Amino acid sequence: MKLDPKLVSAARRTHLELFLMKVFETLHPGEPPLKRDWYISAMCHALTRVHRGETMRQIITVPPRHLKSITSAVAFTAWALGHNPRLHIMVAYYGLDLARLHSTMTRRIMESDWYKQDFPGTRIASVRGLEIVTTAGGSRKAVSVDSAITGFGADIIIVDDCMKANDAGSQTVTGATRAWFDNTLASRINDKKSGKIISIQQRLSETDLTAYLIDKGFEQLCLPATAEKNERIAIGDGRLHDRKVGDLLNPDREGPEELARLKRELGPVVYSAQYQQNPVAPEGNL
Repeated sequence: MKLDPKLVSAARRTHLELFLMKVFETLHPGEPPLKRDWYISAMCHALTRVHRGETMRQIITVPPRHLKSITSAVAFTAWALGHNPRLHIMVAYYGLDLARLHSTMTRRIMESDWYKQDFPGTRIASVRGLEIVTTAGGSRKAVSVDSAITGFGADIIIVDDCMKANDAGSQTVTGATRAWFDNTLASRINDKKSGKIISIQQRLSETDLTAYLIDKGFEQLCLPATAEKNERIAIGDGRLHDRKVGDLLNPDREGPEELARLKRELGPVVYSAQYQQNPVAPEGNL
C-alpha cells in the first residue's frame, strides 16, 4: 500500500521523530532505516515540548553515539525553522570542526526536495560561514566556546557538548565553561520571557556544565545506558515507556558484553559519567 505523499509530509511536519527518520535517511543513504527506539521518541518529545513552549530550559543527557547531536543540532533546528523561518537559533559546541559538520548537514536537509515540500515557506537566502540565513530573516548560527558572538541574538540556544572529555577533571576548564555560559552564551537570548535553552550532552564530572544547569532548575531527561531505577519516561503526548532496573538503552547495539568491555576500557569513573550519566569523584571510587 502506497502512502499519500501529502499525508507523509504532514506527518513529518507534526512529529519530530518522523522528521528525524527522514533526516537520517538523507544523511546516510543506503543504510538501514533509523529504528524508532523508545529513547529516540523520548528525546524528540522533550524537544517538541520546548518547541511548543511547555518547558523553557531542558537538559537531555545520553551516552555517546546515540544520535543526540543529529536529533537536536541538525533535525530539530531544521524542523523548528520549518515551522517558523523567522526564528534565530544558536548552536554552541566546544570546537569548530563539529560546528562546521552539523551546519553542512542542516543546510543539506533544508535544501532537499522533501524538506521544501514539507515546509514551503522556509527557504535559505544565504550561508555566511557557519550561519544559515532564511529568506524570512531567521537563522541557524553555529558557535564554539572560543567564538566571538557579540551582536548576535537567539530565540533558541542549543548547547551540544561544550566540554571535551579530556578536560573533565580540569576545574579551570569547568569554571571557564560555566562563566562562558553565564556571561556570553545565555546573555544572547533575545526575549528573556520566551527564549529557550536546550543542553544535550553526556555527563563528564560532578561539577560539569550539566550539574551547573541542574542547579539552575533546568528540567532533565536522563537516559543512562543501564537503568538504575524503575521509571516511566514520556515518549509522546499521553505515551509512556516503562523502564525497569537493569534495562539497557539500546541492547541491539550495545548489549551486556559491549557495555562490560566499555567499562573495562574506560574505567569505572569515566564509564559511570559518560554512559550512566552518574559522575562520581575519582576518590569516591576507592
